[in-house]
Amino acid sequence: MSNQRPVPVTSFDQMRSDLDEWGYCLMADALSPRQVKTIKARLLDQADAERSTGVALRDGGPMPWQKDLPQRAPNQRVMNLLDKGEEFWQLLLHPIVDEIICHLLGKNVISSSVTANITHPGSQPMPLHSDQGYVDIPISDAVVCNTMWMLSDYTAENGGTYLIPKSHLRNQVPDKPFDFSECISLEGPTGTACVFDGRVWHGTGPNTSKDDSRVGLLNYWCRPWLRQQENMAVSLSDETIATMPEALLKRTGFLVHGTLGNIDPNPSVARPEGLIDRAQERIGRRSTAEA
Repeated sequence: MSNQRPVPVTSFDQMRSDLDEWGYCLMADALSPRQVKTIKARLLDQADAERSTGVALRDGGPMPWQKDLPQRAPNQRVMNLLDKGEEFWQLLLHPIVDEIICHLLGKNVISSSVTANITHPGSQPMPLHSDQGYVDIPISDAVVCNTMWMLSDYTAENGGTYLIPKSHLRNQVPDKPFDFSECISLEGPTGTACVFDGRVWHGTGPNTSKDDSRVGLLNYWCRPWLRQQENMAVSLSDETIATMPEALLKRTGFLVHGTLGNIDPNPSVARPEGLIDRAQERIGRRSTAEA
């Protein structure tokens, strides 16, 4: 055991050790400057489009999650990113998945959601919570976790995520969600990735800066038997699914896991390797002529 809190490193062994002990770990230079530029540009374009059309999901104010209160909720969430740009796909196939996410949740881990959280000056702290708060106590194992990609510098002033180290070992959820006395602010340079255990107590930090917005992208992961946060079979368009590589389809849940995820006893629908083929005809499907 170490008294030194995790810092950004390149060693997967150290990251696994940090994650087990502290509930989180940091990967230095997880994304190259070119990757950051490409992913961030697409994300900010999407965020701007959603604001300009009046459908932006606002957060971070006195009444969180109210999309019609931009003055009181300065932050913005962008959801369902896998369907909004191929630029985001690479994050689900990054080496950090096999090396760190699978270490915590098993080799058949699937993506639960891919979203972004953009904090702007004036935002308030998010209540502390556990990402698997829906799991009854005792919470002996992690069933979810998050990868947080820092697409800008994370600082204590611009909304660096509040987190209580080792809280994943407390076997409970926060009972005082606005008590931030034990929190640290996750900080790191652009391109850093943070993985944190789904049991860790955390929340978006307040952005107290004058003009520094913080841009973060979140890959929420779950064990293959748990319902996903985003319903991938519905939220992903046919066009997106048709162009996704098989490795990505498997990571988004288009995969039979044991007896879970089957859609038909016909083996042509679920291929031998377990990958669901949504385009195949199903037994008993109504034809257009019959409709």
